[in-house]
Amino acid sequence: MKYILLLLLLTFNAVAYDAFIKPAQLQELQKDKNLVLLDVSSKSFYKQSHISGALHVDIDKFIKRKYFEREFNLNKIVQSQMKKLGINENSKVIIYSRNKEKDLLNSSYLAMIFALYGFENISILDGGYMAWVFEYSFLVSSKSFHAPSDGTYKIKQNKNIIASTNYLKKNLHDSQIIDSRKSSKYDGKTKSDNTKLLGHVKNAKNYYYRDSFFDDLTIKDDIEQNFISELGLQKNQEIIVYGETIFTSSMNWYILYKKFGFTNAKIYPEPFYKLVNKKVPLTLYK
Repeated sequence: MKYILLLLLLTFNAVAYDAFIKPAQLQELQKDKNLVLLDVSSKSFYKQSHISGALHVDIDKFIKRKYFEREFNLNKIVQSQMKKLGINENSKVIIYSRNKEKDLLNSSYLAMIFALYGFENISILDGGYMAWVFEYSFLVSSKSFHAPSDGTYKIKQNKNIIASTNYLKKNLHDSQIIDSRKSSKYDGKTKSDNTKLLGHVKNAKNYYYRDSFFDDLTIKDDIEQNFISELGLQKNQEIIVYGETIFTSSMNWYILYKKFGFTNAKIYPEPFYKLVNKKVPLTLYK
């Protein structure tokens, strides 16, 4: 009997820590008093309908409009918002979005912010709101939900997640650099969208974050082969991810860090176009 209870407990905790969970797994967790379910879509979508019990998160509350290292300081904001959302040390946070790419990236961005401040018991609902509705259309609501009480989690910044410009320069040859943009921007083959800067950081390998997902934004089964194996990524090697914005790079970072356990994965927070003035070695195309 004790063995069975232990097995169930281990299974339950594994579900809570999965990078991406299925609707059925979330449904099992809904009665857990430690569950904190967060909707990162727009307020208007949330008001129309959301998963029962979900709290709305205004992602703008977690954003600094400039991403220079010295300005990437969200301590007070994150602490107050986590308190408002009722997040405690033992909370199990599940983040979901609508089936829009922007909302999907809101999910990985918020997960990155939480991890940056020491909270890592986070999962993203695979397929988001529509995947939930497909299986549990009766478990949605238009009623606004709020945390039953203030959260008590105390933030503790994880300085190993963000890579500064100087850090990127110093580790350019020792770290694996991942470019999260479309391949046409990486290799300079696009000319149709008025892109001012085409190319990539020297030695960077390209993996477009969107290639990890089907059209319905559920995660593909073969991303380990297409992402990890084809790029030759090794867990003992440090990885630095950059992208069009911190949002696009956050998804590749989240998949590496959370799904595949690359605990040495870092994220460069500034947009690629700003690197041209940072004296970072680049391969550029006209």
